[in-house]
Amino acid sequence: MKVSMLNISLLLITSFCFGQVGINKSNPASTLDINGDMKTDGSVYLEAPGESTTIRNSKLLIVSPTDNIVRYDIDVSKYGPINYAEFVFRGLSKNGLHDYDTKISTDKYIVSVQGFYYLEAVTDDTDIMAYSNISTNNVEGFQVYAYANPVTNTWFLRAFVNNSEFRTRIAGVFAGTPIDMYLNLIIYRNGFITKERTAMSIDMGNSETGIAPLPTGF
Repeated sequence: MKVSMLNISLLLITSFCFGQVGINKSNPASTLDINGDMKTDGSVYLEAPGESTTIRNSKLLIVSPTDNIVRYDIDVSKYGPINYAEFVFRGLSKNGLHDYDTKISTDKYIVSVQGFYYLEAVTDDTDIMAYSNISTNNVEGFQVYAYANPVTNTWFLRAFVNNSEFRTRIAGVFAGTPIDMYLNLIIYRNGFITKERTAMSIDMGNSETGIAPLPTGF
């Protein structure tokens, strides 16, 4: 009996060291093939993970709140590490968008405006211009951005032209008109791939060029 047990032990050790081991699988396809969840109380090290030539449909392994290692599937997830969303503001005032609460939490997400464009409301006409309310000789600057509101702890959006209104040509004369504003947003999930840094204030001393200290951590 002792000889038999020894032979079985040696067989298992040999299979583990030189063959393929399956957990909940009768025909393992890799050196270690696990069918089910895996939990570890320590660290997992991959000394030679290699390179993958397949990017599309690849999956990530993440640690769940219960310390289980699970596969991250973006198709069934409520959010992605990087999310894209288009906000369309229809019938927007000729003065543009000044403060819109997205209700997106500043604690959980970082929001940035990737791009924007606008059309005349209803007609989708591109014959739109920003007309200065100060002087016909002024060319005012656009203000299009997302900002964190410290009172609501949510992200707000702005999209307007300084001291201006949007106008379109009516009977040969430009007059104020409502517009449809399209904002393309990139929404990053905090704690997944983003790490917020403190704001950096740089005094340029009325200079066009300069050298700033390297931000901490870079």
